[in-house]
Amino acid sequence: MLKHLPEGLVPFEDCGFARHPFAPLAGESVRVDCRVDADDGRPMLLLCVDGGPEREIAPESTDGRHYHFELGGFALGQKVRYRIVTRRGESLAFTFEPLRERQAAQPRAILEEKGRLHAVFDGFSVTFSQEDGALCMEAHTRPVRGMPREAAEWPLGEHFCLSLEKQAPFCQLKRLSKPVLSIDRYVLRETAEGVVASLRLEGRLPARYVWGTGERFNRVNQRRGGSNGRVVEKFTQQGDQTYLPIPFFMTETGLGWHCEGDIPAETDFADGLSVTRQTRGETLCRDRLFLGAPAQLLRRFIERTGEPVLPPEWAFGLWISANGWNCDDEVEKQLAALKAHDYPADVMVLEAWSDEQTFYRWNGEGSWRDPAATVRRIRESGLHLVLWQIPIIKYEWNGAPCEALRADEREAIENGYCVKNADGTPYRITENWFHNSLLLDFTNPDAARWWFDRRKYLLDMGVEGFKTDGGEFLFPEDARLYDGTDGLSGHNRYPARYVGAYHDFLRENGVSGVTFSRADFTGAQTRPLHWAGDQLSLWPELKAQLSAGLSAGLSGVLFWGFDIGGFAGELPTAELYLRATAMACFCPVMQWHAEPRSGQFYATHEDGFNNDRSPWNLAEKLDAPEVMEIAAAYARLRRKLRSYLVREAAHCVAARRPMMAHLCLDFPDDARALACEDEYMLGRDLLVAPIVEAGAKGRAVWLPAGTWRDFFTGETLSGGKEHDAECPLARIPVYERVRTDGQGAH
Repeated sequence: MLKHLPEGLVPFEDCGFARHPFAPLAGESVRVDCRVDADDGRPMLLLCVDGGPEREIAPESTDGRHYHFELGGFALGQKVRYRIVTRRGESLAFTFEPLRERQAAQPRAILEEKGRLHAVFDGFSVTFSQEDGALCMEAHTRPVRGMPREAAEWPLGEHFCLSLEKQAPFCQLKRLSKPVLSIDRYVLRETAEGVVASLRLEGRLPARYVWGTGERFNRVNQRRGGSNGRVVEKFTQQGDQTYLPIPFFMTETGLGWHCEGDIPAETDFADGLSVTRQTRGETLCRDRLFLGAPAQLLRRFIERTGEPVLPPEWAFGLWISANGWNCDDEVEKQLAALKAHDYPADVMVLEAWSDEQTFYRWNGEGSWRDPAATVRRIRESGLHLVLWQIPIIKYEWNGAPCEALRADEREAIENGYCVKNADGTPYRITENWFHNSLLLDFTNPDAARWWFDRRKYLLDMGVEGFKTDGGEFLFPEDARLYDGTDGLSGHNRYPARYVGAYHDFLRENGVSGVTFSRADFTGAQTRPLHWAGDQLSLWPELKAQLSAGLSAGLSGVLFWGFDIGGFAGELPTAELYLRATAMACFCPVMQWHAEPRSGQFYATHEDGFNNDRSPWNLAEKLDAPEVMEIAAAYARLRRKLRSYLVREAAHCVAARRPMMAHLCLDFPDDARALACEDEYMLGRDLLVAPIVEAGAKGRAVWLPAGTWRDFFTGETLSGGKEHDAECPLARIPVYERVRTDGQGAH
């Protein structure tokens, strides 16, 4: 199969069939890559410039499968079109125009009209306005008018002031005369006709801390980093990639910044401030700036982007899950183990429940003899059932599709229920997970209705939630959704619409249930629960999970969890598993999970090998009985904490704050709290300091000002200082804030 996607797939690797660069400057050499199968033969590229005749470009290859075409450079104003042909077919036609780059640093005019300031540059303007207590900043190509000013200054409240001048930096935001933000210039990439293809804001951000930008695994403070702003599926060791980007960041100096819209906003804080976006239409970009303390900034952002959802009380219990549970016998084994080990759990997740083709029919080939009875058995055991889902109509590579799948595909294509290519044909997932499958278009009400009609019987059975996995699959920028969204805007928004549709499905059917998702975007707080995706059972991954939970909270995700001990690879050590269990006990969501038993990073030839991350399985496999003993104690502790967690969850929704909260939200005037990346508040009263290093017998814990009580020993400690905490495996450093009103976690 011939494959070429000009924009490529993911930012962390070259897929081997992209165009380099995707949006070339005039004179910049262009290379086109493609991939073919053996039956395709040697491909040829047909190049057309300015409507002239096509000419053949011969390829180069080192392996007979990946081919490269060197096109050379092109002049500004030229219109370039190409297609790739093989003996079995040809690609779509692809076009591009070389761009020019220019800088806009000094406005040629500053105009003031009622409630607005305009900085006017050649070809575009930047308009400032105040809306709902926020400062709005919009770059656009619409005409503007107003009274000319040599300079302008606006008081904004909270001791902030905005000033515009005709010299660089043309825009400054100050607090008590101290700069908080300076915007030096815009860098535009545009066609010969002046159509802006991308816009980069460059400036300075005099802050020590930059928090947010979504769920970030590499670090909490992004001051020396940044974000590509894209939803990215990366299996384990995510590094600087994320399933859950959110275009919001804030600083300790009182600035919160929301890049509005769905087009990915690439941010770079390493050398000041840079925000880059591709553009569509006359509005080039729109930003909303909030002012205040960190908790106030986050609250304002959450209020702006959607009403938070309070999960049901049972969601704050303990979750159990493993991909290997694919039949009645497996479920019975887990229910028996819960009882035998006095291990109180509240939620069971079944991933391998379906026929693995339609993902809405139970696997009836001897695996699930009576699904309705199985669900009743789970519910009678005191567990709430969550089923795994994926938003695709599967292309079956490993055998013939069943008749239900064939019928679904026919009906979806005939009725336009799936995402489409630019030419109106059904879009099929370009590469990687679920390659060649159709992607349901949840912006189409008829498609969503059709999709959920097939799943309604699951709710009738007693299913109370869905693990809404995936959603990172919309790659082409020119793809089209039913509501008119293109692939550039749709890539980040797709998982939000997908998860939101499942949330609405539960609510509309009167089910007080949950979605449990790894990919999402702006407004994630309107969809109940998220987890950190796939990590290996290694210590650096546990540390990355802690960073992910804190940064997700600082981006507006209220309720979050991770896979205890990691999801993939070799089994965790007893120490790693118990440290992760302790941290999860004091997280919004406590759950363990495991990859398929065949393994993705780790497989064994042992017949019937079980890689579940259940404490009973690990105690046996590791020959470590303490795993079962200590994990069960944490499970019972979680049950005791549940009333506190439920109460604090309601407060978090009302106060618009994450349940797992970085210390900056509660202690914004404490320099040590601002710098801390390995402690957090769980609700208002519990300070949690997880152990994320191998071999640690203790750790230093910073306690902010106030009086604190050791959660396990009852010792009273004074805050405003660092304490050395002893950390046996059976204990995690947790401190309860001593409150004068008598309320607390106990």
